[in-house]
Amino acid sequence: MGSPDVLVLAVLVLVYLPPALVLAWVDGREHRLPNRWVAALAGACVVALGLVALGRPELRDVIVTAAVLAAVLGVGAIVVALLAPPLLGMGDAKTLPVVVLMSGALGADVLLASLLGVMLLGGALGAAVLILTRRPGTRFAMGPVLLAGPFLGLLGAPLVRAALGMA
Repeated sequence: MGSPDVLVLAVLVLVYLPPALVLAWVDGREHRLPNRWVAALAGACVVALGLVALGRPELRDVIVTAAVLAAVLGVGAIVVALLAPPLLGMGDAKTLPVVVLMSGALGADVLLASLLGVMLLGGALGAAVLILTRRPGTRFAMGPVLLAGPFLGLLGAPLVRAALGMA
């Protein structure tokens, strides 16, 4: 659990970030995450990380583990979105796998910090919406918070390492 590899950071900034910004903007305005943008983001990240794994064999295990976790959590999120739509929108459920893939490729500590950061920031945003609107059940765009996951993970990873006694 050291610092993330520079090639994976390059994928984050050059491949993940541009479409993630578009998706966050659209979700903030329209409360939807367009399938073609989510698919483009996911496809681009899979290809880029696949190329990184081919070129850097020492990163293969981390990237494959991230891909497996992304698939498992993605299926779980889609099941939740189908069974309880008020809890999780389908766009968020379809976006979750690429967020987990990118966060996991940066390292286990980044993935854990990413998931914690998304939960904390999402909860704070939900509480703020509830306080401001004074209406329970008011929906808000969770996509921007979710898409910020890898960056929240990078910020929180040192705290996770310290909490686990690995700093």
